Amino acid sequence: MKRLLKRLLLLIGTPAVVLLLLYLVADPFKTLRPFSLQYFDKLNRDYLSSELFLRNDSVYHYNSFILGSSRCCGFNTYHWKHYLPSGSRQFLFQAWCETLTGMEQKLDYLDRNGNEIDNVLLLIDIPGTFAKEQLSKECVFIKHYRFSGQPKMLFQACMFWGFVKMPSRWFSAMKQIIRPEPMAFPADTVSNDWGYVNRHADIHVQPQPDRLSNLSDKGRQSYLKKIEGKTDADLKVSEPLITEAFKQQLIHIKKIFDGHQTEYRIVVSPAYCYMHPAINPEDLELLQEIFGSENVFNYSGKNRLTSDCYNFSDADHFGLSVGWQIIEDIYHK
Repeated sequence: MKRLLKRLLLLIGTPAVVLLLLYLVADPFKTLRPFSLQYFDKLNRDYLSSELFLRNDSVYHYNSFILGSSRCCGFNTYHWKHYLPSGSRQFLFQAWCETLTGMEQKLDYLDRNGNEIDNVLLLIDIPGTFAKEQLSKECVFIKHYRFSGQPKMLFQACMFWGFVKMPSRWFSAMKQIIRPEPMAFPADTVSNDWGYVNRHADIHVQPQPDRLSNLSDKGRQSYLKKIEGKTDADLKVSEPLITEAFKQQLIHIKKIFDGHQTEYRIVVSPAYCYMHPAINPEDLELLQEIFGSENVFNYSGKNRLTSDCYNFSDADHFGLSVGWQIIEDIYHK
């Protein structure tokens, strides 16, 4: 019986040890050792954003922040800066499927560490911001331990488990050990804007509608097929999402803003209206009650931006032309 148990442990343990060694040597997600942008892995956008901030803040002393999910790809912080006071230094705190808790943690960190919080644009997705799982342990979504306060070992355990569950990463990791190759890094290394062109874009020339140009033919056809035949009968309103716990978090965020005399805007993000629900009126009223109706801008539901499918690269993500119009709107009112 003992011999059988030893063989069983050897059978199970050997692959686990091999994978652990591969993980430690290859550092497949670039979370074990000081990172180089040339070899950085963008799988976990929250970790990338957080590390870039931690590395750069002592140099740039950021004081203006956009917080939100992947929909923030539609904002150009250099255009945003054009509407901020002189001396503003902007940073995009973007995370895949960002939640209210994730944004609260980042603002808490800035507040605790004495950072200036002069300007904030906070993006709310319906329903994603108020998802039931606020702190995922999946390697794609897990929050940076410096901001979440969780043990670093727990963070690494979650990343390792994510590696174990992704066999395609095993071969990529071995390849990187044998012949390291730079990875494409699609973010601005100062502001963290998604894409290389934002820093040098002419902020006085509004970009044209995206017209699905950033999609492959296959992706474009798939998107257009999903939205084909949608009418006003498909328009929906979300159920109330802001629970008492979420309300307290929003009040805490407002308290941070008040403590820093922050100039802020709360934007309920646009999405293709025939595929995504509008914010519930009760939730919108609560946001207006907490942050002031003059600071809350609702772009959910059917409107001039969300009814044109060509304003989106897919049903969820708006393009730079939409982000441009939102910034123009909320800073001209």
